[in-house]
Amino acid sequence: MRDRSFDVLEDAKAWLRRAATDEERGEFVDPRDGSITLADYIATHWAPGRGGAPKTQDSQERRTRLHIVPHLGRLPLRSIAATDLRAFITKLESTVSSVDYQRGILSELSSILEAAVDDKRLARNPMHAKSVRWPKSPRERRDAWPMGTALRVRDAINERNRIAVVVGLGCGLRQGEVFGMSPEDIDYERGMLHVRRQVQAIHGRLYFALPKGKKIRTVDLPPR
Repeated sequence: MRDRSFDVLEDAKAWLRRAATDEERGEFVDPRDGSITLADYIATHWAPGRGGAPKTQDSQERRTRLHIVPHLGRLPLRSIAATDLRAFITKLESTVSSVDYQRGILSELSSILEAAVDDKRLARNPMHAKSVRWPKSPRERRDAWPMGTALRVRDAINERNRIAVVVGLGCGLRQGEVFGMSPEDIDYERGMLHVRRQVQAIHGRLYFALPKGKKIRTVDLPPR
């Protein structure tokens, strides 16, 4: 435990008793550790240890820079209350059109605050408060194109790129996986396609990455 100063001896003894009990339970949190602002915590402790694929890191950086830090960054960690989070959610709902993106921002914020709990800077994550209600994702039904529509799209694309539509439709590949496919990924003898990589873009630059979820998989080739 760190040294602390008190004006009254009894206050010091009471704090020491509580701190010793919490430390035995693994629940001790020095309130002064929560005096760091959210912006400083993100820059100094969260961002340097952030992992994941480059595209994921880029998305995380944009969410914090464009949304979280401008609205909550000046607040000390220990001062972030449910009322601040409810106001933040209301702000997001009025400025960010996509509900999924709103939820992505809130998920990022919750992860940051959860890390602060792990770092013993917060006793609990305020994003878990019952009054902090996340925007609900709309349950939209998404129907696949009829075959006639898909074939018309295929025929409208120039011949050089038409194979992308064929592979996407026939093998169920995502766009980045189609772009990352190589001839050696096709096993004609066994009628299978090995999905080993995808193409992603960050700031206009293309690079290879593992498929979504970092899972290489094999899919059946459509019948000829």
